[in-house]
Amino acid sequence: MKFCNRPGISPFLATVILVVITLMLGGILYSSFRQMIVTQMKNPSITLLATNVSPDGETMTLNVKNDGNVPVALVGMDVSYGASTNHFRETTPANVTLISGMAMMQPGDSLTAKVKTNFQVPSFATFTVTVIGDQVAKAFNIQA
Repeated sequence: MKFCNRPGISPFLATVILVVITLMLGGILYSSFRQMIVTQMKNPSITLLATNVSPDGETMTLNVKNDGNVPVALVGMDVSYGASTNHFRETTPANVTLISGMAMMQPGDSLTAKVKTNFQVPSFATFTVTVIGDQVAKAFNIQA
């Protein structure tokens, strides 16, 4: 039996290659399991996409989106300007008028609601809209 006289790979280089392969496999497993766990977690979230204030400063059209991964039911909206605050509840149809969409938003759904305040927001003033869901509430500062 005849062996080749060329030397094999050095022990140091072999160790480096094995460590790199192990780290790569560990990274792949970590990222795949992390992604699987993150998608199974409940993440309620809502975003105010657009706001339109009418020229009278009292009527507002709000576009709300469920950007989480669980269904969110719209409970109400609060509009605040200075010392004035109006609470609008979805259960009282006179307070919030849904123009499009449903109060129960599935992930990715959006709705458009119209509210009429009992105070006037001046042009270029900043006011706060708080969108309240059954699992989440989020405040947004808006400029009229």
